[in-house]
Amino acid sequence: MKGFINDKLIDCGNAQVSAYDLGLNRGYAVFDFFRIVNGNFRFLSDHLDRFINSIYLAKIPNPYTKSQLHDKVLELQAINKVDNGYIRITLTAGTSLNFGSLAASTLIVLTGVSGANTNTDYTEGVKLISKTHQRSFPRIKSTDYFFPQMLHQELKEGKATDVLYATDYITETSRANIFCVKDGKISTPKKNILEGITRKKIVTMEPSIILTDITIKDLYACDEVFITSSSKELMPVVQIDNQIIGTGKVGQVYRNLHTQFSTFCK
Repeated sequence: MKGFINDKLIDCGNAQVSAYDLGLNRGYAVFDFFRIVNGNFRFLSDHLDRFINSIYLAKIPNPYTKSQLHDKVLELQAINKVDNGYIRITLTAGTSLNFGSLAASTLIVLTGVSGANTNTDYTEGVKLISKTHQRSFPRIKSTDYFFPQMLHQELKEGKATDVLYATDYITETSRANIFCVKDGKISTPKKNILEGITRKKIVTMEPSIILTDITIKDLYACDEVFITSSSKELMPVVQIDNQIIGTGKVGQVYRNLHTQFSTFCK
């Protein structure tokens, strides 16, 4: 697979950046993920807008326009002939010999094929574990995944798909937004979250969805729970911690929304 480091075409497996790069030494970088399905990008313009907004909010120097980034992404898809996969784009704050001063940023654009979620994830549902945590700068899609990476072994041993962040109320998982269903009404957290593109499309598609604060106890008592992301689309959750959600089966509200979203994406 081919990619870009700044404007240079490279082999993704041999991509190199400076050992003094602030993305490596300070975690000072933002990224986004563009999914390709059957040869077409899923909501590319929305993802580019979010990427550029993340750069702006993070105060990282950005020499690229949306149009230039768009062209790079399409060029890589054509070069790699990707029909089902992704392009991941990252902008770091660039090389800094004193590990602090900003100079020129570093653009990294990589291509890959998608690792498929198993069918049982959608037909039988998945498990989450909850932890007390609030992601820093939730409006910025940064490369800071330090906290969930520390939980990798715990997630694996607990056969959990992801970690759910909760304080006085829930916010999101490390890689997805979350929705719950109670008495036929759909709700999703309204603040301190990364506003996911799939989440935005679901809320647009189903305007009756309620944006509100939801406690972990509220979530335990729901009839259905599901998560949304670009890679997962809509995925049902049947267990959180030791609590079975609803009947422990994939619910009908989720099934209807999943079908509706599939149609919406065509």
